Amino acid sequence: MFLFVFFILENTKKGRKGKRVSAFFKRVWKAATRPFLCCDTDVVQHLTPQPEPEPEPEPEPETVPEPKPEPEPEPEPEPEPEPEPESESESESESESESESESEPESVLEEPKEASGLTLGSRVGLFEVKELIGEGSFGKVYLGSHVFNERTKVALKYIKKREQDRYLDVDGHSKPVLAEVAIMLKLMKDPPCPSIITLHHWIKNKNDFVLFLEYAESSQNLAYYLRSSLDIDENHARRLMHQLIQAVKFCAERGVFHGDIHSGNILVTQPQSELKLIDFGCARLITSEPFNSSDYRGALLYTPPEVLRDPTFFPNPAYVWTLGLILYEILHTRLAFYDTHSIIIGDLQTDLTLSLDCLDLISQCLVRNPEKRLQLQQLEEHRWFNPTSPNPVQQ
Repeated sequence: MFLFVFFILENTKKGRKGKRVSAFFKRVWKAATRPFLCCDTDVVQHLTPQPEPEPEPEPEPETVPEPKPEPEPEPEPEPEPEPEPESESESESESESESESESEPESVLEEPKEASGLTLGSRVGLFEVKELIGEGSFGKVYLGSHVFNERTKVALKYIKKREQDRYLDVDGHSKPVLAEVAIMLKLMKDPPCPSIITLHHWIKNKNDFVLFLEYAESSQNLAYYLRSSLDIDENHARRLMHQLIQAVKFCAERGVFHGDIHSGNILVTQPQSELKLIDFGCARLITSEPFNSSDYRGALLYTPPEVLRDPTFFPNPAYVWTLGLILYEILHTRLAFYDTHSIIIGDLQTDLTLSLDCLDLISQCLVRNPEKRLQLQQLEEHRWFNPTSPNPVQQ
């Protein structure tokens, strides 16, 4: 009789274990074939459908008794309270619980987080954090490589939550979404623009956000690109500006003001010279009303004069001013202005070897009166973009 009961119990155990193993391999196969999982309509989902670790409550108490003999005055920072055995999944990564959501700690990071970023070698969803590739006031950007296919790469943008963060309502979501994410979702709707970086997915944690962005292979920002390029003629500048204008017009048509266009927020791939507009952390939705100049958060030396001078400004003339500055920077490999005083009243020093059409376009974009500035829709109608224009650089 005892042997018969033992046989039944053993088979029951094997059956459960078999089901668990089968379910594990199904999840692994699903993860390998679908690197990006879609978000729910109302909640931001986490990416990692990894198998839950088997709770092992018995070994835990064996390591815990050590603190009991220690005297109370010991000042060492080891907060290990007596009711520790009840922390089932948290016992696996104790340092992780400070910064992660208590409901699903295993689905975001499996290793401790740095105070101001992600830890190299840790995992975010199905991606391993490889190296730091960018940094700014918003946070940090890392290269992420898919754990099952290293050729699948993303840029992981880590954003620390702040009290001043803005949130916007998004169709299909019951709660407001971080403004940067909401605006990128607006730009990602079909048909998207090839010159704007793609948002694949995002994760909302207790203390931070992680954005899974398109990784532009073999790229560098425009500032570095200009320094490393020996000579950029007007034909090359025209190709770059055409892509940038398309991206800016696309934003304006979708009702988005980027708010921080400068050479550090423009990626250029090599050798194709394909351009990508990045970083929508300062972006705002365009309305019929002007923006308050006090709300402008863009790079200082790219600031339109009306923002420095007037209480309000309109987005499209501000776009044109910035595009004129970028064209100037591409062809002169330096900034047009070096302080706020020169932005408002300083003279513009241009290279006289440039074509007259190019000089005219720059000067019309950098008119200080926004009402007399060239309009955004007129930029590509300018004769400099006409292929019949004379060969640009005259030496």
